[in-house]
Amino acid sequence: MDKICISADSTFDMTPEMAERYEIKVIPSYVRMDETDYFDYPDIKQEALFEYYSQTKKLPQTAAANPMEYEKFFIECLAGHDSVVHIAKSAWMSCCYENAMIAAQKLKNVYVVDSTTISGGSALLALETVKQKEFLDAIDLQEHLFDFREKISGSFIVETVEYLHEGGRCSTLTYFGASAMQIKPSLIIRDGRLSVGKKYMGSYRRCLRDYIESTLLPLEENERDILVVAHAIQDEALLNFAIGQIEGKHYFKEICKMKIGAAVACHGGPNVFGVFLIKK
Repeated sequence: MDKICISADSTFDMTPEMAERYEIKVIPSYVRMDETDYFDYPDIKQEALFEYYSQTKKLPQTAAANPMEYEKFFIECLAGHDSVVHIAKSAWMSCCYENAMIAAQKLKNVYVVDSTTISGGSALLALETVKQKEFLDAIDLQEHLFDFREKISGSFIVETVEYLHEGGRCSTLTYFGASAMQIKPSLIIRDGRLSVGKKYMGSYRRCLRDYIESTLLPLEENERDILVVAHAIQDEALLNFAIGQIEGKHYFKEICKMKIGAAVACHGGPNVFGVFLIKK
């Protein structure tokens, strides 16, 4: 059986400790604040992004690694391995996948998988890759992941549309309307793209409660393996409230909590909260 190296774009939002535990190699993207570029992983914390925006009213800019950087990264991954299976951020959301493919075509035995998702969804795909790599060679593993990614469901709820507005993802009219009416929209990941889902009204605590209830309502009451929560909740009490609501359902053997990285934080803003799971 091939000795496979699993790698991923940093936008899968696993902590460095988790990535090390599962032996996943991570390639960072970039965050630009003023004229300085930083690695988004593991250098920049979400709090620094929010503080920058609060002080300057300018969104940090994000950028993928370029093809040459991917090529160098894959060569390093191949050292001591027969092949590489790389989990990329959705091709509809970034050029990460495109740049990784350009690099992979110059090398042998590098297999890139468009996760068609981001954050906790990409993390679930990476975990499945780790689970199956002992039983499948790299080509079969890639094919398995093409099927498995269709089972991953993910969405977010945002407290404010201000960051979406500043990033050009919602109109000024929508921004003022949502702010005036206390509307908190959900963002659903479907076919690799983000689209607006159900809208909630009222305090964020109430909207968060209703979002969780609505998201988990279709699930059967039999226990599932894992749910990933990817978030930028700044208030620990609010996070505990949300996690407690999920735990109270007794649907999942494990609830994995991850702080979102720059790619989601720069658009979702403080207190964005996402839920990712594997559909039966």
